[in-house]
Amino acid sequence: MLQAIEKRRAFRALDTKPIAQDVLLRLAQAAHTAPSAMNNQPWRYITVTDEAILSKVKETLSPGNYWAKKAPAIVAVVTNTAWGMTLGNRNFAPFEVGMATMAYQIQAVSEGLHVHPIAGFNADEAKNVLGIAAEDTLMIMLVLGYPGSDAELNDKHKESEKGGRIRMDLNKVHAFNRWDESLRPQAK
Repeated sequence: MLQAIEKRRAFRALDTKPIAQDVLLRLAQAAHTAPSAMNNQPWRYITVTDEAILSKVKETLSPGNYWAKKAPAIVAVVTNTAWGMTLGNRNFAPFEVGMATMAYQIQAVSEGLHVHPIAGFNADEAKNVLGIAAEDTLMIMLVLGYPGSDAELNDKHKESEKGGRIRMDLNKVHAFNRWDESLRPQAK
């Protein structure tokens, strides 16, 4: 399983080839089977493939996500803290959405797709395009596509496509038995 997780990268070089609906349904099924406190399943996924709607969604993207305009599908990931379990001041909806979305991404990789989560979009405009209620949160969008050419990427993104995966040292994000101050992020 670790190999499949490590293979997932936020690639940007996409092909415009359409993704079959049965593949898109398997991705949704992977998210659907994720763990959920009290089985609330506080996630909703909207897979956009219709050209007219997809074009409007792409208009909400920030300039840095220019590369996503080639994507044959974009998926809106929606939640609301009211949909999840709450214990004291801990609401589990965002955590559960993260688990479901990671399952979605691993399935996408196993289907031979690139999947790239993005936050760079105008959420209010995208919610309007997709008919998402004001009280609900459009957490992220997942840009989907088969691997493509990097010819249209800027130099920074081309380098990123070919570069190695960069992660902090494991001891900066993990400790055994108790909190260790080395886990605290450095001030920026």
